[in-house]
Amino acid sequence: MKIIGLGLAAAVVWSFVVPAYAQQQEQAISVAETSPAVDTVSVTARRFHMEPIEFLGYEYSYPLSNGDVVKFSRKVLHYYVTIKGLPPVEIFPTAVDQFVTAGGAKLLFTEDGDALTIDHYEAIQAASGLPVATVQGAPK
Repeated sequence: MKIIGLGLAAAVVWSFVVPAYAQQQEQAISVAETSPAVDTVSVTARRFHMEPIEFLGYEYSYPLSNGDVVKFSRKVLHYYVTIKGLPPVEIFPTAVDQFVTAGGAKLLFTEDGDALTIDHYEAIQAASGLPVATVQGAPK
């Protein structure tokens, strides 16, 4: 008798649980079908750490095609680029041979460090205190 009573109780509970679960799943599916698809995804940039000993290969002066000279230097764990003896502008390593300034200038070493390409050169000059009017025609 006890076994029949437990079976009957389980059947009663099961008759309420299964329909409620099915209704919950149906609602979840209908919400998923009516929700718009996500078009964008945010990804946080990976930070790159460069040891001071790794920067030694860049601590030189580099003549540019416009006649300017760019010098790379380091103070403790901060890296800098200086143009024409103006105040240094801090640069941040983004890869082994790439740097960027807070103003958006990108410095890229190619050909095993023999060539230097600078995108947005005027951003370095402006950050150094050079008037923007003198920046026109500067190479990228």
